Amino acid sequence: MGLNRWLTLGFLGLLFITSCSEDPDVLFSKAETEAALGSRQKALNYLMDIQKSSPDYTEAYLFAAQLFFEDNNLTEAVNQCKQGLDADADSAMVLRYIGEIYHLSGSIENAYQYYRLAVTANADNVDAQISLGNILNDKDLYDQALTHYDHALELDSANYDATIGKAITLTNSGETAAAITLLEAAIEDQPMDGPAYGALAMAQENTSLEDQAILDNYALSVKLASKNQSVWEAYVAFMMDGQETKAAIKVLQNYLYHFPNAIDGRHHLAELYLDLAQIESLSWLDAARQQCEQALITDTNDHYSHGLLARIYLLQEKPRLAILEAQLAFEINPNTQYRELIDQAKFFSN
Repeated sequence: MGLNRWLTLGFLGLLFITSCSEDPDVLFSKAETEAALGSRQKALNYLMDIQKSSPDYTEAYLFAAQLFFEDNNLTEAVNQCKQGLDADADSAMVLRYIGEIYHLSGSIENAYQYYRLAVTANADNVDAQISLGNILNDKDLYDQALTHYDHALELDSANYDATIGKAITLTNSGETAAAITLLEAAIEDQPMDGPAYGALAMAQENTSLEDQAILDNYALSVKLASKNQSVWEAYVAFMMDGQETKAAIKVLQNYLYHFPNAIDGRHHLAELYLDLAQIESLSWLDAARQQCEQALITDTNDHYSHGLLARIYLLQEKPRLAILEAQLAFEINPNTQYRELIDQAKFFSN
């Protein structure tokens, strides 16, 4: 009886220990589920448990960093990654992710430095090679960027992101024909992935191809990959460059549906409504005003929207409001254009 009792207690103790040190993969899956349900703190609790029980579990630091970054806590996001480095997590993965955080925050030079460190830590990390290629392309260092894309493709010849990155860099460096050849092959291999169609449209802008074929590729790209903001921005730029006004408005409306905080998009849409107001009816001015007001909700220091509002109020024969908006624009960004707008509004107020 005594022996059986001790065996039973030992078995129960083993179960207790096992339950206290749950498989990190299981905990990580639970963290993903909680995050998807909107329970970020519960997700972070699971991730912290993993960091304690399995300190070299790289994904626990990266996912925690992602959650903090999505909450606009850049400092803690970077701290999570640095804790991963201290805990001997995969250094190339962690360094690359720090670079990604800085890249998304607009800090290009910091992003470049961390991407470079990631490649130094592990030259065979395909994602690090691609990220470094992307940032070098952003810095207009095309030959260097191509070196890293080629290295990534040597490691993984079918890598879609490396192919797209290389093609965009070839386009930027003036090698349009080579870019198009690469992109057509990518589309043939993966016809349901959107980025290649967008990159192809960008390259085709440098050719004599009819606009409609380019527009079709942009439209298909954003349909298949609606969250790819860089393609949307290229699409919008193409629409603003001489395309029919109401067609451009539809594209911008769709863009802002996916990216409501894209201030440049709101500026473009307000300008198009202003154009329609001067061509068709002043009733379009209210739509232009609404876009400016939305932009100012996102950024109260958006001088361009204040300037646009001044122009709108002048057309609506509300010079006092035009003076106010022009003065606000000038206070934020003193320049000759806004000074002249103030003078024009004052002239009509007399």
